[in-house]
Amino acid sequence: MSSATTNGEGFAKYQAFYEREPSLVVHWHDDKTPAKGWLCIDSLTGGAAGGGTRMHARGTREEAVFLAKTMGVKFRACGPAIGGAKSVIQFDPTDAKAKQGVLERWFAHIGPYLRNCYGTGGDVNVGEVEATRIAEKVVGIGHVQEGIARGHRWKDDEKPKQKVSRLRKGTEAKVKLADLPVPEGQEHWTVADVVTGLGVATSIIAHEKLRGRDVQGQRVVVEGFGAVGAFAAYYLAQHGAVLVACSSRLAGAVSSKPYRIARCGASAGGLEVCGLVAAREGTNLGEKLPEASATRGGELLSSDTGDELFEVACDIFVAAAASHTLDARRLKQLRGMGVRVMSCGANNPFAYDRANVKLTDWVSDMLALQRDADKAMAIIPDFIANCGMARTFNYLMMEGASLKPKDILDDAEQTITKRVKQLLKGHDAETGLLDRGFGVFL
Repeated sequence: MSSATTNGEGFAKYQAFYEREPSLVVHWHDDKTPAKGWLCIDSLTGGAAGGGTRMHARGTREEAVFLAKTMGVKFRACGPAIGGAKSVIQFDPTDAKAKQGVLERWFAHIGPYLRNCYGTGGDVNVGEVEATRIAEKVVGIGHVQEGIARGHRWKDDEKPKQKVSRLRKGTEAKVKLADLPVPEGQEHWTVADVVTGLGVATSIIAHEKLRGRDVQGQRVVVEGFGAVGAFAAYYLAQHGAVLVACSSRLAGAVSSKPYRIARCGASAGGLEVCGLVAAREGTNLGEKLPEASATRGGELLSSDTGDELFEVACDIFVAAAASHTLDARRLKQLRGMGVRVMSCGANNPFAYDRANVKLTDWVSDMLALQRDADKAMAIIPDFIANCGMARTFNYLMMEGASLKPKDILDDAEQTITKRVKQLLKGHDAETGLLDRGFGVFL
């Protein structure tokens, strides 16, 4: 891989790669609900492909294709040497019982791929452990990554059964966080809970260190306080960063306002991160938390638009909400906030015109925003920042991998740090990292 600055070559690679047709798309219509689903396998590199399962009411085929390609780039950054894939289910997951049935029938439909060549996991509205339990029940596999363990041409002679056993034990391994209480109804934190957020935080910490800076005292805003955003905030706070605002989108049944925002004033000492993380109910922020202890004199509010999050000055922005939340207006607001570094905790955070139905139009829309944003701030790409869980899967499938939580998390940190070094090598400019990243990793 080249270490030279790409000067636009990366974006050209991006456009060609994302506009190429994928190898396979499996389309499904549920026979009991209005749910639809798409499994996209962009390529079966090395005999296998991987990518998580997400569910939301606006899911589309094009989303599955776009995200499958993103996963292919992510595996270039974190391994293994497999192709990208993605499952997207168009269904409102609010009804837990209905959601369970849809997931069971979806996994049964794609069972042959899950058994032989496709590995999946959690994503938007689908948990890692939830996906594994359902796949075990309806497909008869020991872990949702079994297709990769079985189908990929590994360099060792280990049987898939041993790899699957480590996957199950390793992703569910207990993580001890002495200063962070476990939420009600949950026995302990797991590797699967924390590793993606840890990776997002690590990408920022590594970037700042390589640029001769420390995150100590830097002001952080996090959009999206699900597992990724919450633990990114937690690990950044462990290194002295100050969380000054965060948000979460609420389900309609919880509040008439779609967003919950916690923020502090310019003179406040920042939000109480551990209290906010511990008070999460699913991805809902602060429903149980007393306002004063949450914000240290700031405010905890509901919002129709979420705009209040983008009124707080900061150094670092973590995009950890759903995909495609950052449009031209939001990017202008980020510049006004003084954002210097952005880490893409969400896959594909840049928006597109939802009136467009063609993937080529999506790509053009996102490219225009990315080119603009890339000139204004240092943006750590999603395929590096968001690869913690994918890296964990890879690590646990390597013969001899440790099952100690510390070793698993250390491997993710070390891998992401290496990729940030690779991203910055030979690139002296403070901006231009998206173009640079596409040039290096595509």
